[in-house]
Amino acid sequence: MLSPQSQLMERNLALFEEGNWLIINPADAYFADQIDHRPVTFLHQYFDIFSESVRVIPCCEFDSRDVSHSEAGFCIEQKTGAHRHLFAPFIPAETCFSDILIYMPKSKAHMQMLLAMAVSALQEGGRIHIVGENKGGIKSIGKLIEKTGPSQKVDSARHCSLVTVMPEKAGTAFKPGDWIDESEYEVQGIQWEVVSMPGVFSHGELDDGTRMLLDKGSDRLRGKVLDFACGAGVIGAHLLRRFPHLDMTLLDVSALAIYCSARTLAANQQSATLVASDGLHGVNKSFSHIVTNPPFHTGVKTDYTVTRRFIEDSRRCLNSKGTLQMVANRFLPYPGLLGDIFPQTHTVAQDSRFSLYLSICG
Repeated sequence: MLSPQSQLMERNLALFEEGNWLIINPADAYFADQIDHRPVTFLHQYFDIFSESVRVIPCCEFDSRDVSHSEAGFCIEQKTGAHRHLFAPFIPAETCFSDILIYMPKSKAHMQMLLAMAVSALQEGGRIHIVGENKGGIKSIGKLIEKTGPSQKVDSARHCSLVTVMPEKAGTAFKPGDWIDESEYEVQGIQWEVVSMPGVFSHGELDDGTRMLLDKGSDRLRGKVLDFACGAGVIGAHLLRRFPHLDMTLLDVSALAIYCSARTLAANQQSATLVASDGLHGVNKSFSHIVTNPPFHTGVKTDYTVTRRFIEDSRRCLNSKGTLQMVANRFLPYPGLLGDIFPQTHTVAQDSRFSLYLSICG
């Protein structure tokens, strides 16, 4: 199904009849079908839409050392017909486009970074197009782009708007390091470094739910451990400081999260396996423990179907005596969902906002 943003772009298909196009973070995998006759490059920073677009890659696995040793991180490329799909944190340095379409993200800082990245990959006289939902901040985009160049509103429909900006200085170099935040945190007397960027969960701060998990969570971890929805690698890096012999895997849907996790691990002289995946789909490994501050409680609505699927998949990915440690907003009905899937579930800690649950397979 086309997202509202893509439905607006469907009204403007004539734009794509000319030029060399890059589309950044399409909100769905189906708009590409509307322009399948045109050679277009897609940059996906989110693995779910990338995987759905190319239809052949269930997950991608990396060694954190390989990612951290490159400023560009990584780039997975798959061609489908006339289209080139990239799963990567950044636009490849050697590419150049006449037109770049950005699907506006929720975070203003993330949008600013995408804009700087787009300007760096634009040829002289090129255009940047931004499409977004009215409730998602597109109405105030003028303040973000006013220093980039003159702009105009092209169209609006489906509670979305399309804006085009003509940058005055195309080709300005984009340096990922300019957007990195390096912070140091301490929990249980353990200090560790965290590297984050705009667009990554809890950028530049330690989330209170994560702090509860690290402070009150189990101290009996061993074997293979999965940090699910790892963000910048906050949990995984802390656990490796406490338990250096863990076989750690960090998983997230976001290319920026994978990139930052690799940098976080490197900053702490650690290494681990990194997995890009849409949830636990395509993950066939067995773990002793899964530890997570999942993203299901963010936003206006909570999708309990997605939550239940994650809990079911967690049980599948745990060994016979494995455990799931999960922190979540306390008003959400997780105890019932966990109790339906796991033989044992306990509330380990709770405050006015969060609850920490421990579910045991055996």
